[in-house]
Amino acid sequence: MATTTVTYLLPTLRLHLGDISTPYQYLDEWLELSLVTSVETLQRWWNYKYLVNDADEVYRNPKSTLFLFPEPPVIQNSDERPIILMAGIIIKKGDLQNLSWSVGAWRDAEISYSNIEGSRGKQKGLQDDWDELTSILTPPSKKLGFSKKQHLPGFDKNIYEYD
Repeated sequence: MATTTVTYLLPTLRLHLGDISTPYQYLDEWLELSLVTSVETLQRWWNYKYLVNDADEVYRNPKSTLFLFPEPPVIQNSDERPIILMAGIIIKKGDLQNLSWSVGAWRDAEISYSNIEGSRGKQKGLQDDWDELTSILTPPSKKLGFSKKQHLPGFDKNIYEYD
């Protein structure tokens, strides 16, 4: 069974986040962690198509029948964009949480300052990523399955049994 790390997706994730010039805003370790967490988060969305081992390596679930192409590569090209989007969502949510402590506006007689629009812009970027992800993949639902009516043994063809 072949495994792969998600480090080859780092340049694409950096481009998605706009972190393309040195010094980088995000450490490679944090981006790698967000990519692994992204694969783990998307497991329910893909019915556990990809699994992650203890060394943070991704491998195909041998019981899954959802793959269009045999390996290599371990991660199908069509599945890379959802992984990037979910990793971006994870990173941006952390940024918004960190930014929420310093968002505000103030004004005195001469000067006014507001960074509320910057926060709204970050929220819009997060919402855009979510909308794109849900247009590619259907989120898992918490609905129960439909019931199936069955006859009770010994009560077949009684007058209260409806077809």
